[in-house]
Amino acid sequence: MSTTDSSKYTGSEQSLVWSGRNPTSSGLFEVRPPNVPPTAKPIYDADLDCIIGYQTSLSGVFRTYDLEGRVSVNERPLEAPLFDPFDAIFVVGGPWKAGVRQLTRAGIRGLGVTMGRATLLGLRTRFSALSKQPLRFAAAPLAHMQEEGRFVPVHILRLAIRYGKRTADPKGHRGIYQYTVPMKRKGEPYTLEVVVRESDYTVLHFVYKRRP
Repeated sequence: MSTTDSSKYTGSEQSLVWSGRNPTSSGLFEVRPPNVPPTAKPIYDADLDCIIGYQTSLSGVFRTYDLEGRVSVNERPLEAPLFDPFDAIFVVGGPWKAGVRQLTRAGIRGLGVTMGRATLLGLRTRFSALSKQPLRFAAAPLAHMQEEGRFVPVHILRLAIRYGKRTADPKGHRGIYQYTVPMKRKGEPYTLEVVVRESDYTVLHFVYKRRP
C-alpha cells in the first residue's frame, strides 16, 4: 500500500487527471440518493459493473429511480420478479436472465430482471453523464485511486459531492469544503469523506470509515 497521506494537503496542490483502471469492482460501492426509499433495491448493470438505479414495487407497478433520485418510469416490467429479502440487488445486462439468481462480478447475490429497453437506456445514459463529469485529483488521492483498499469510483465521489453534508474545510483553507455521506461497500455501511477545492473541483483528500 502507498505511504502517501492525502490528509496532509495544503490546498495549493497541482490538479491532475485520473485515467487508470479500477483496482476493484465499482459494483461494490453505493451512495443512495436521499429521496430513494430504503426499501428500493439497487439495479446493478453487469455490463457497466455499477449500480445505475433503484426499483420499488407496489401493487404490481415497478417504480424505477436513477442516480439523481428522479423517478424515470412507472411500469410493470416484461418479467416482474418477486421481491426476495435474500436477493441483495436486481441485475441487468451481461448473460443474466430474468429470474436467475447468482453472484455478480463484485460477489454480491443478485436476481436477473428484464427491463424495458427505454428504461434501461435512460438509466445508462444518466449514469454515463454523471460518471463523465470532470473531477480532478491532487497527487496523494490520485495514488489512492490505484489501491484496492482505498479506491472509490469517480461516480461515487461525484454522488458524495452532490448528496453529502457540506462543511468548511477541517484545515481552514478558503474555497475548500468537505462532503460527508453514508456509503455502502459490498453492502456494509461506511461514511465517505471527500475534501474538494471547488475552484477547479480537485479532490484533495478522501477516505471511508466503517460505521458502527
